[in-house]
Amino acid sequence: MTRVVVTGANGFVGRRVCAHLVDAGREVVAVVRDARATVPAGVAQVVHIGDIDARTDWRPALASGDVVVHLAARAHQGEEAAARADFQRINVDGTRGLVEAAAAVQVAQIVYLSSAKVYGECSWMDADGEPHVYTIDDVPHPRGPYGESKLAAEALLRERCAAAGIALTVLRPPLVYGPGNKANLQALLTAIARGVPLPLASIRNRRSLVHVDNLADAIARAIDTAHGIRLYTVADVDLSTPDLVRALALGLGRAPRLLPCPVGALRLLGRLSGRTATIERLIGSMVLDRARIMRELDWRPRVDLASAMRAIGVAHREASCR
Repeated sequence: MTRVVVTGANGFVGRRVCAHLVDAGREVVAVVRDARATVPAGVAQVVHIGDIDARTDWRPALASGDVVVHLAARAHQGEEAAARADFQRINVDGTRGLVEAAAAVQVAQIVYLSSAKVYGECSWMDADGEPHVYTIDDVPHPRGPYGESKLAAEALLRERCAAAGIALTVLRPPLVYGPGNKANLQALLTAIARGVPLPLASIRNRRSLVHVDNLADAIARAIDTAHGIRLYTVADVDLSTPDLVRALALGLGRAPRLLPCPVGALRLLGRLSGRTATIERLIGSMVLDRARIMRELDWRPRVDLASAMRAIGVAHREASCR
């Protein structure tokens, strides 16, 4: 049986990927930084590697013929100068060390979780006033060190895997949602649960999302169909910001308190509060193609939006009671 080595196995996506692969009968090696990290039951081996940088020793986790699912990364949370160094150290230098170790032991394939951030922060509007749908044929234009680091990691993986004969699949997801999601989505959930009025009703945008279990399915399909060097955007639903609030509220069993507010006023509020980037993510569109991955990998999202939001609501209420 081919082993699947999952880096970042204790993260939000990593836990679901490990569980999905274990359920499918795969032999899973979970790679984590901290010896105290918990991983899903059923993994065959846990390997602790410590901090990720150019000096990380990946060899204890790897063997000839392995599949490597590389999820470990410095997440997109803050892009100040100090974070820029971490993005380079973890996302680029750490990935370089991994692919060099993988080539040395002759792993069979790598699946790399990149990000829609390689395209920038939003879709541009076409002549009809519709947001552009990004595909892998679009030229990336990352804005900020996170997107830049993910694109740099993609480039070095493509070059090294091609030279070593390692099959590579790169997936570019948007915001990944599901029970246990943190950061901006968690803040939105908390506000809805508390009945906070949200001045978002006037926003007319579209943003792609992908459920964490649907993303795990896409990774599994990539493993099962590996050949050559492939890139895919992956998403399962497009929602406006008001519709996202309504869906989250429905999952929580709460009535959404959406208030109208001119978009220009929201932008001004963002500038005055120093939260321009956050406001732009709420206002702007970011749409990804899903037709290619569905066609070429025969991938079909199995978790629908309504079921996902109910599960998110349950998880949020349970966490709030602890």
